[in-house]
Amino acid sequence: MSGRWWVAAAAFAGSITCMIGPRLIGIVVVSWALWHGRQLIKGWCVVFILCGLVVGQQEAQQQAHPQIPAGAILVMPTAWQVTDTLATFTGKAANGVTVGGQVTLTNAQVIQLQQLDAPAIVSWEQAPKRLTGARNLYEFDYAQYAWAQLHQAYTIQRQPLQLQVLPITSISARLFAWRVQIQRRIAQLPTHVARYAKGLLLGQIDQDFDPVRMTFINLGIFHLFSVSGLHLFALVAALFWLADRMRVPREFGEWGLLIGLPALLILIPTGAGLIRAVWMRWGLSLNSRLGLHLTGLDVFSLVLIGNLFWRPQVLFTFGGQLTYLLTGVLLLLPAVSTWGLSWRLLCVSLPVVIAHTFRFHLLAGVFNWLLVPIFEVGVMPLLFLVVIWPNSLLTNWLELLLRHGESSLTALSSLPGQVVFGAISTVTAVIGLIAVLVGLAHQRWGYFGTWVVVAYGIANWHPQARVSVFDVGQGDAILIEAPNKQGTLLIDTGGRIFGTKRNPPALSVIVNYLYARGYSHLDTLVLTHADADHVGDAAALTHNYPVELLVTTPLAAAHPLIQAAKAGQVAATKQVLAGTALNVGALSLQVVAPQSPTAKEKNADSIVLYGKIGDGSWLFTGDADANVEKRELIPQHLAVDYLKVAHHGSRTATTPDLIAQWQLKAAFISAGVDNRYGHPHEETVQTLDAANVPWWVTAKSGMLWVDSTLDTHQINQFVKDTEHANH
Repeated sequence: MSGRWWVAAAAFAGSITCMIGPRLIGIVVVSWALWHGRQLIKGWCVVFILCGLVVGQQEAQQQAHPQIPAGAILVMPTAWQVTDTLATFTGKAANGVTVGGQVTLTNAQVIQLQQLDAPAIVSWEQAPKRLTGARNLYEFDYAQYAWAQLHQAYTIQRQPLQLQVLPITSISARLFAWRVQIQRRIAQLPTHVARYAKGLLLGQIDQDFDPVRMTFINLGIFHLFSVSGLHLFALVAALFWLADRMRVPREFGEWGLLIGLPALLILIPTGAGLIRAVWMRWGLSLNSRLGLHLTGLDVFSLVLIGNLFWRPQVLFTFGGQLTYLLTGVLLLLPAVSTWGLSWRLLCVSLPVVIAHTFRFHLLAGVFNWLLVPIFEVGVMPLLFLVVIWPNSLLTNWLELLLRHGESSLTALSSLPGQVVFGAISTVTAVIGLIAVLVGLAHQRWGYFGTWVVVAYGIANWHPQARVSVFDVGQGDAILIEAPNKQGTLLIDTGGRIFGTKRNPPALSVIVNYLYARGYSHLDTLVLTHADADHVGDAAALTHNYPVELLVTTPLAAAHPLIQAAKAGQVAATKQVLAGTALNVGALSLQVVAPQSPTAKEKNADSIVLYGKIGDGSWLFTGDADANVEKRELIPQHLAVDYLKVAHHGSRTATTPDLIAQWQLKAAFISAGVDNRYGHPHEETVQTLDAANVPWWVTAKSGMLWVDSTLDTHQINQFVKDTEHANH
């Protein structure tokens, strides 16, 4: 049977890919399966291809037209996240559709949810809202992720909580209650012990882990907290060792696993790695008990087929790709040393990691070789023990060990070796994976070396200048890139005026984009003025991404938001007024406002930048108002081709007198979807239309970017807005 089910899995996965894309990859995989299956499984290969085509077609149709949730929502006790008097949840509507939601709580309800350990029914009244996808290039697409993971396409808009707690009457409800009890037990442990117990034992990564999240990502070992499944096999091995010492027959242990393993899918979140590990270990036990004579590769292939049937897009997720890829390679590779295995797995995962994160660390193989055994053999067993005996001396010792270990890891993450590779396409990543597999099979590493050089060159080939207006909601963030990576300048970072986010657009949008374009640092960050919607997330950016020069005005420099940004990875700072030149590599911009540091309010203090980029001159106005336009801009008689409209299109700026000076090729407005201010205001739109100025707004078009040479330009919108495309 060896190898037969692997061909069937390839045929099934490839045919699904043919229907949901990328089609070229699907055709190649199906062709490979047909070629190898002509002897191994013959006509069965065609059966699996036809089944895959049907499953893929259904998946594509369901995603394009998902069923709308209806009826009350059943929510398990582990599916709540409470923050102050606001809670989010995920559950099943009465018609079986997965749906998320957000509710406001009374003080009594906060206490009720904190003590809840039973399933509950949530009633709702407002119409469900379709999850929206990414609105910027290279932004994480939560809507796609939610569909691939849970088949969730809708969320319930915020409303007061209407809750009915149900009795615990089923085995699954009891298992959920046990998980809640484990969570509460862990929450009582010291800070570092609780943080790692939640991450390693339960796969629960929340705001408690934020202080060291980037450290583990930079080291290339963040997969440890995704419950890779290796821990499950280590735990099973430990249980069999204990059973042998207690003289328990092995067949009893195998039957126990067959009965008990599925319970883990409730006790621990069902990530792709855990699902694969549970069902693979379950299949091996069943194979042993029933004498099916299947190989480990056959069991692995059957699990993959089952997972694809249940979640056809599992191989389109980062976790799904890594867990199945690395497990398959482990099954195929001959026995090698721990070090040999570490660097081989690093090479195999490299194209996938680059495709999703745009970077890697040259020492990631060393970090995994050193740290994975420490976590699996040392830290994880100790965490099990302290959860069972939280008041033992071991708890304090482990807290001390983890605190010092975390400091050491932070120091390691600062070592040189972080390579910002840039974005590569799915097809490019697959070619790289094939090159690695050829290298492993035939010791021909020249193909992989060639792929690295060519892929890096493609990812970093930027011959045009680019101006990008990010969609950061109700805020401003504009990036200017010189051709061939000869300079980068970011104007503002966006930021929330009310509240905070764990992963603000400054990180999820701007930093992600910079990594995708192959930049390891930002040359210049201009913080135009001290309004939170322009600089509120500046500190988040500078604390996570190096900045060579931070520029602001003398008046804004002392503001707490600007000071917080300066405290990050900023090499130098500069205060500017009108007349200052900003030369950033091949970029040359002039500060044309404000003229003095005596502005009475923030908007009048906003930096206005002017300069030639590509085939025209640009004016970036920040929040400069009509008074600034009349007093400082109009008298300068600037020649402007492209305008970033001031103050999000507010009626307080962009006067007809200003627009009448120019023959604008285009104007761009940064404003949030359904923003509370009604930006852009009708008066501004009428001014632009009356002057026959083509204009775009991020609220309609998402991220906007203009690629240009010395004599041509192309305007791009991330969300195709047919209503505004012909302005």
